[in-house]
Amino acid sequence: MIKRYHSALAHRLGRNLAYYRKRAKLTQEQLAEAIQVEVLTISRYETGANLPSLVTLEAVSMSLRVSITDLLSEKALPRSNEEEQCLVMLKSLSPDERSTAMNVLSALVDSLREQRKKPRTKKKSRVDSQNLDQ
Repeated sequence: MIKRYHSALAHRLGRNLAYYRKRAKLTQEQLAEAIQVEVLTISRYETGANLPSLVTLEAVSMSLRVSITDLLSEKALPRSNEEEQCLVMLKSLSPDERSTAMNVLSALVDSLREQRKKPRTKKKSRVDSQNLDQ
C-alpha cells in the first residue's frame, strides 16, 4: 500500500518507467524477466500502485539503460507523434468543439478496450457459408 505522500512519486516513477520500457522496446513480461520479478509487479510499478525497493530500482535502471534520476525525474517526457497530432487538431477547435471531440474520443477508446476484452471468434468464410446453405 502506498502512503498518500508517496503517491505523486509513485505515479511519476510509473509514468517514467513505462515510457523508458517502451522506448527500449520491451514488454512488461520481458522487463519482469530481466529484473526477476512478476509481471504484475511491473504493472503495479507503472500504475503507481507500488514503489520498487532501491535494489529493484537499480536493476530497472540498468535493464533500461537509464539513470535512476531519469526514472524519478519530474520533467515532461517527449510526446509521441500521435500525441502531437491530437494536440494540433484539438488546438484548432473551439472550446465546445474540443469538448465534443474529447467525448467522441473517449467513447471510441472505451469501445476499443471492450473489443480487446472479448475473445476473438473465427469468422466464417464465404465458402463455409455457401456450403451450409446447400
